[in-house]
Amino acid sequence: MKPHLPPKKDDTRPTLVLDLDETLLHTYRGEVVSKQVDYVIYAQDGHSCLLAGTLRPGVLDFLNWAASYFEVVVWTAGTEDYAAMARSCLDPENKLITHMLTRKSCIRMRSASTKEVLYIKDLCALGRDLSKTFLIDNTPHAATLNLSNLIPIESFVGNRSDTELIELKKFLEANLVRLIDKKHDMRIILHRQFNLKRRIRERITHWRREQQSRQQ
Repeated sequence: MKPHLPPKKDDTRPTLVLDLDETLLHTYRGEVVSKQVDYVIYAQDGHSCLLAGTLRPGVLDFLNWAASYFEVVVWTAGTEDYAAMARSCLDPENKLITHMLTRKSCIRMRSASTKEVLYIKDLCALGRDLSKTFLIDNTPHAATLNLSNLIPIESFVGNRSDTELIELKKFLEANLVRLIDKKHDMRIILHRQFNLKRRIRERITHWRREQQSRQQ
């Protein structure tokens, strides 16, 4: 199978894969714009609101910083049109995000418990060294095939006092030398620093409870 990403040439940076919805921003779909928002997408009539939303606090600073040290890939389970809209808000000059992947690159699965359609992001399909590739995502099921590469992040739903990206940047900065060093396997660093197995179990349990409550 052809990898989702083109081969790297002289780029030796680690690959940072970022989820979009509730990781970098939060979109209100089809709602009346009555909240404080950072972006609004109108229909062709110029009046009807199609999409509106808020950017996660610190996201632009984070992307500007990350682009210097990582190959930044944004991978959304949304459509290509939605991804293009988000990119225009996050990276209008196309200088920060190296690649953008959408729902077409996800593996579609159905939850046995909730029957909900899930979109899995298979990092093996990127054509990158998995010891230097990691995924930031608020939904643990997205990393089902690569849990050792996941850095879980809390869902962003518009809280203006959110500090998750600030804390993530601190962690990455503190481990940057080891992340870049070819001798170190990034997955071992994640397990040691994040107590990753425990956090993943907690996030999966929380996510399942959320899904069950929505079904009631």
